[in-house]
Amino acid sequence: MSPRPRRLGHIGLVAADLERITEFYREVLGMRESDRMPYPEDSPFTEGVWLRCNNDHHVISIFGLRDPPPRTGDTRAPKPGTHHIAFELGSFEELRTAARYVREQGIPVQGMRTGGPGCQLRVYFWDPEDNMVELYWGLDQIGWDGHARPYPPIEPIDLETFDVSAWLEWKGQEFASTGTPTSPVER
Repeated sequence: MSPRPRRLGHIGLVAADLERITEFYREVLGMRESDRMPYPEDSPFTEGVWLRCNNDHHVISIFGLRDPPPRTGDTRAPKPGTHHIAFELGSFEELRTAARYVREQGIPVQGMRTGGPGCQLRVYFWDPEDNMVELYWGLDQIGWDGHARPYPPIEPIDLETFDVSAWLEWKGQEFASTGTPTSPVER
């Protein structure tokens, strides 16, 4: 059965001028910065900024492009514009089922990850026009104090063997009962 997202969760953008575009979303749309994360020297990105307009950890993630790529036929190479479109799923089991479905359809999976800003579990793949799609579950919510929790490093995972019980114990009680956040976490 194909996945059915609960909602459009966030978009990811790649920016030639990270500070300029971040200031635009903060000043023009009143968004607030949840996190910033530097990328290693071997990454095509210098830094990421995660912005919010509600209690979700982020509704836009913006990645500063280190160097424009050489013009090649690789339409998946990072360039200014849309990086990914993310859809929230209702539970870990829905996310695992969605990853299985994507593989069964012969769609190459770009990666499965946890950690990083927002600390959600996620799977990435491309649509037929080479737009990256993220399906995720368990995105952090911003609590009463307006601060994001510290995040662990981004790491690859396999949703088939992932220990979701241990992750939920670390993640917090707001995800444990129904698989979806019930209220912002007070930190």
